[in-house]
Amino acid sequence: MSDLVFYYQNRLPCAAFAILEAAIKEHGEHELTSTFDEFRVDQYVLADSATSRIVAIDFDNTITADPEFYLALIKVYRESGWEPIVCTLRDNMDDNLLEIREKLQGDGMRIYTTDGRKKRAFMLHQGISVGLWIDDYFPGIIQFGSPLLLRNGIEY
Repeated sequence: MSDLVFYYQNRLPCAAFAILEAAIKEHGEHELTSTFDEFRVDQYVLADSATSRIVAIDFDNTITADPEFYLALIKVYRESGWEPIVCTLRDNMDDNLLEIREKLQGDGMRIYTTDGRKKRAFMLHQGISVGLWIDDYFPGIIQFGSPLLLRNGIEY
């Protein structure tokens, strides 16, 4: 897969974003934009906790949109001291987990299945704060009008 458009707009520095930005530039086929356009953007990159070293990456239409790119990105995050995890709206049925693990090539990443619940609230309930979200569907992370979306330039 090629030509994914990543949206990111946050005024505060974010080290996890810098790694993604470098990976996008190195890949050469994907694009980064700071203009919110739900009809053009494929992946939303939302900065959240400034103190967390966790990068939550969605599975469907995110990792699956370009598995090779994401496997390389996950490796770079790990080498840089970050913990990439999968956070998906799927349920935790064995078939779902098996499919995700196969796509990740037995990578051993932690996988969180929210069973359709908002991802940010689910993760906070688990005691996990996320530093950066990468997802094709931002409403799956948090409700419209939330401070997280507003901080990231999404006034929806």
